[in-house]
Amino acid sequence: MTSTSRDSRRPSSIPAAKPPCQIHPSAVIAEKAVLVGTHQVTIGPNTILHPYAKIRAENGPVMIGANSAIYENAIVGTSIDNSNLEQAVIIGDYVNIESGAVVEAKSVGDGSVIDVNAVVGGGTVLGRWCRVGPLERVKDGEVLEDFTVVFGDGRKRIDSTARDGAEVRRAREIGQEKAVELVKKLVVDGKAKWVE
Repeated sequence: MTSTSRDSRRPSSIPAAKPPCQIHPSAVIAEKAVLVGTHQVTIGPNTILHPYAKIRAENGPVMIGANSAIYENAIVGTSIDNSNLEQAVIIGDYVNIESGAVVEAKSVGDGSVIDVNAVVGGGTVLGRWCRVGPLERVKDGEVLEDFTVVFGDGRKRIDSTARDGAEVRRAREIGQEKAVELVKKLVVDGKAKWVE
């Protein structure tokens, strides 16, 4: 049996850099959400960052639009470990980034969904109303056109229902607005520690 010194198990006592933040008053940033980096973080109206969601603005600014949700253990932005990837990360309106997903994309279009534990690589551009399925991976620098669905070992198809149905897209937006309103009642807002 090996022993581990007590000091080697302690987390670093050096706090991560706190980024400059511009957070809309109607956004909710959970107490345990994490924002790190030296670049600007902008969060739009009615957007929710769940507990343990992480925004990394270490290699460029991160902008998140309105009515979006970043769930538990999701990571948005590029880390200092990926220093060759200096870029802004832009997340559109009505975007869901589910639990455990990692998004280093250059941009994610309005209405898109990044499902549980999916990875969207650096420099990637996702069009509007795209969906990356659970555990799927979109390679660095890939460009997906509007309404693309990534599923089953990287296969792709176009979501013709969303593409051809403005009423379907609007129904999804309304559903997102209602979900955001509900979550705003459940998640304690801790944005005060990020704004000055």
